[in-house]
Amino acid sequence: MSESLPQDSSLQPEKHALHLAPPGFLGVLRNKAFLSLWLAQVTSQTAQNTLWFTLILMVGAMTHQSTLGVGVTIILVQIPTVLFSSVSGVFVDRVSRRDILLYTNLIRVIGVLLYLILQHSLLGLYTVTFLVAIISQPFAPAEGSTIPLVVGERQLIAANSLFQTTFMASQAVGFALAPIIIGFFGIRNTLLVLAALFAVAAISLFPLPAVTRTHASDRPFSLEDFTSRMGHDLREAFHFIVDDPPLAVALIQISLAPTLLLVLAAVGQDFVTNTLHLGQASTGLFFLLAPAGLGLGLGIAILGRWGEKLHKERLVLVSLIALGVTVIGLAAVPLEASFWQSLHDAGLPIPAGVGFTVTMFPITVLMGLEVAFINAPAQTIIQERAAPAIRGRVLAMQQTLTAALAIPPLILVSGSAAVIGTPATLTLAGLAIIVIGLAIVYTV
Repeated sequence: MSESLPQDSSLQPEKHALHLAPPGFLGVLRNKAFLSLWLAQVTSQTAQNTLWFTLILMVGAMTHQSTLGVGVTIILVQIPTVLFSSVSGVFVDRVSRRDILLYTNLIRVIGVLLYLILQHSLLGLYTVTFLVAIISQPFAPAEGSTIPLVVGERQLIAANSLFQTTFMASQAVGFALAPIIIGFFGIRNTLLVLAALFAVAAISLFPLPAVTRTHASDRPFSLEDFTSRMGHDLREAFHFIVDDPPLAVALIQISLAPTLLLVLAAVGQDFVTNTLHLGQASTGLFFLLAPAGLGLGLGIAILGRWGEKLHKERLVLVSLIALGVTVIGLAAVPLEASFWQSLHDAGLPIPAGVGFTVTMFPITVLMGLEVAFINAPAQTIIQERAAPAIRGRVLAMQQTLTAALAIPPLILVSGSAAVIGTPATLTLAGLAIIVIGLAIVYTV
C-alpha cells in the first residue's frame, strides 16, 4: 500500500514550518495561505446559498409555487453527489487542488450568467443546475484536502472549526440576504452580484502556495489514464478505509450529524408549530435552529481554544452518544415543560409558549454544541489519517456516504411521523444514534 501512496519530500521543510505554527484561531488567521482559502470559502458559500434561494424563487414562479418543481431542483443537486462524488476524488488526487478550486468557482460564474440568460426557461434552469452540480463535485474534497496542506497539525482542528462555522453561517447569511437583495435589486441584478462573488472567490485562491498546485499522484494526468485507472483508484481508497478502522469510524460519525440535521429540518417545523405551538409555519424552525446555532458557535469557540489538547476520538464518540440522549430530551419537551404548567396552575401567569421555549432552549443549545464536537474533530481525524496521495478520494467517499446515508432516514422519518407522531419519531432517531455509538464502543 505504501508504494502506491508516494510522498513529496520537497515539501518537508514547509511542513516543518507549519508544525511550529501557533495553535488556536489567531494562529490560523495569521496564516496567509489559510486566510486566502477561508476567504474563498466564505465568499463562495454565501453566494452559493443565496443562489439556491434565488433559484427556488425562479423555479417557484414558473411552476406556480409547485412543491414538485422545487423538489426536482433539489434532486438535481443531490443526484450528482451520490453518483459522481467518489469518482471526483480520483480526479482530485491527480490534479492541482488549487486549479480545481479556482476553475470550479469560474464555472459557477458561467453558470450564474447562464441562469441570467435562461431565467424564463424551466428546462434551461434545470439543465444548468444539473451540469454545474456535476462539475462542482471535486470542489468539496479538493477544499478539504487542501486545508492540511496549508496549516500544521497543531492548527488543524482550529482550521476545521472555522470552516464548519463559516459553512453553517453562510447558509444562514445566504438565505437571509437573498430576499433582501432580490427585494431591492430584482432577480437580474442579484444574479450579477452572485457572479461577482464567485469571481472574488476565484481571485482569492491565486495566492495559495505551491504545495496546493501539486498532486499526490506520481503519474501525469490524462483523460485516458483517468478512465483506465478509475476503478483501481476507487478500490484502493476503499481498502485504505477498511484497513484503518478509526478512519472508517470517523467517516460514519461525521456522516450522521448532517443526516440528523436533515431529519430535524423534515420534522422540526411540525414539532415546533403543531406539538409545541410555537410560532407560525414560516417561523417555527427559528425556535429550533437559532439556539442550536448558538450551541454550535460555543462548541467551535471551545475547540478553537482547547481543541488541540482534547482526545479527538473519545470526544467524538461521547458527543455522538450524548447527541442521541439530547434528541430524546427534545422529543420529551412537552413532558418536561409540565413543570411550568404546574406553576401556571398554581396561579403564576406563565404562558404555555414561554414554558416550552425555556425548556427547549438549553436542549437545542446542547445539541448544537454536540454537533460541533462531532464534526470538526471527526473531520480532523479523517484528514490526519488519510495519506496525502489518497486524501481526495477519501474525502469524496465521505461526501458520497453523507448523501447516501441521508436518504433512508428521511424516507423512514417522513412515514414514521405520519403514523406515530413527531415526538415518537424523534425518540426513535435518538435511540438509533445511541445504538450506533454503543456499537462503535463495543466493536472497534
